[in-house]
Amino acid sequence: MKINLIRRNERKWKLLLVSIFFIVNSTQSQCILSKDDKQQMKDAKVEFYQPNTYFCINPLSSYFSIHPEFLQGQFTISLINKDNQIMIGIFTMPYPKGITRAEKFLIETVDLNHISKKALVQEMDTRLSQLRFVKTDYLKKINADRGYVYNTKTRKGGYLGIYPRCKKVIVYKDNVGRAEILFFYKYGQDALVKQEIERTWGLLKFKP
Repeated sequence: MKINLIRRNERKWKLLLVSIFFIVNSTQSQCILSKDDKQQMKDAKVEFYQPNTYFCINPLSSYFSIHPEFLQGQFTISLINKDNQIMIGIFTMPYPKGITRAEKFLIETVDLNHISKKALVQEMDTRLSQLRFVKTDYLKKINADRGYVYNTKTRKGGYLGIYPRCKKVIVYKDNVGRAEILFFYKYGQDALVKQEIERTWGLLKFKP
């Protein structure tokens, strides 16, 4: 009984710390990227447009894992919708140019332009969704070659102790890079998150 009480108190403190984190960071309405983040997005040839009703917070550390079975790349940009609290995390990955021997080996041995089946098995929550392909007309709007949408697994208690659901959008520009847009949301917001993906489509766009 005493152990359960301690665990409940620990959870309350964690939620309090997360709430303080959001309050402190919510004053940053416009997204301000670091020099390194700007360079990473430039190398991936990605442009960012901040959607209406969203404010930026400082990107969360990878310490806050989504699920213990997989690692998510460090977010370059994090945003929260002020009306419905849906959170967006953005990760971009420029592909190697094949200059060094290691880069050439990676390009020759790994299919960077398609989703990894191994990663998909680790990440996708098959109870909530199946793998969906982004339609061609949507890809054209952002100059991408292909894209996928699916729900990821989330840790027990939810991401940050707040979000029990996460829908992930991955888009690819062949031999250039990829971008991952994660939408974190609460129970009962399944229809709403689909609307938000539709409404914010184009917040990331590859350069032609």
